Amino acid sequence: MGNILSGSSGSHASYRIERDNAATITVTKHQEKSEIKYDVDGMTSTLSICKSPRRNSGDEDISISVRDLYPNIQKHSANIVAKMEKKKEESGLVCDTNVSCGELPAKSGESRRGEVETQYWAYGSGTRMGLFVMEKKKKRSNEKLPYMVTVAHYYVNGASGRKCGGSADIGYSVVVKIEVSHNGQLGFIVDDPVDHTSSSALLYLIQEVIRTKTWKLSLCSHCKNNIQSETEDSDTHLPSSSRNEHPPRIVNSGHFFGNANGSSFRGNNFIR
Repeated sequence: MGNILSGSSGSHASYRIERDNAATITVTKHQEKSEIKYDVDGMTSTLSICKSPRRNSGDEDISISVRDLYPNIQKHSANIVAKMEKKKEESGLVCDTNVSCGELPAKSGESRRGEVETQYWAYGSGTRMGLFVMEKKKKRSNEKLPYMVTVAHYYVNGASGRKCGGSADIGYSVVVKIEVSHNGQLGFIVDDPVDHTSSSALLYLIQEVIRTKTWKLSLCSHCKNNIQSETEDSDTHLPSSSRNEHPPRIVNSGHFFGNANGSSFRGNNFIR
């Protein structure tokens, strides 16, 4: 799609992808947090992931935030923060969310089916929308806390109504999986942002999540063609991006292997 990749392979492992002149994705890794930023049509959507160090109490937490901002007028259209905490005395994850969608039309809902609880927040209107999903999974339905949380963020900017080519037809998604490991530590996996070939598949996914109050990666036809059916319910791996047979990764050392397209972040200690 005319992507241009730039970046470095140092300890802070950052890169930038330009999709023609319509949009830019910037991935930045710092010592204390990492960010995935989309710049599209005068709006900036930023997903931040921050893992706290283990405190003296033995507690750990990971926070994930999504902030959509119009920089020219310094106005937020969405501000969503989810926090997953592993307390020393608990075997599962304590989850909390704070959502503000400003003046945008917003919808939210939740469902419980067996061991899986799904919450979603959809915001925006027409062909320009965002979706934040949090799926909490328990080993048994009668347990108090989930042992795994999957967070997905979708951003869609459709081309309908564009004037003189001034609007992009794009869709991006990022999936983060947080879980308690066998040794009781808090860990996570972050799949590289996926550039969807068309906004229509993601608009359909958003409407289906609103309608059914459930979520699966395969609701997007673009993702469905790129994943194996059994990976959706996997408790150990996120489906890897299919752009390469052996996708590169950013590992704990912070070095690139490959060309950085379709990479994954992994780490119990990714944020040091």
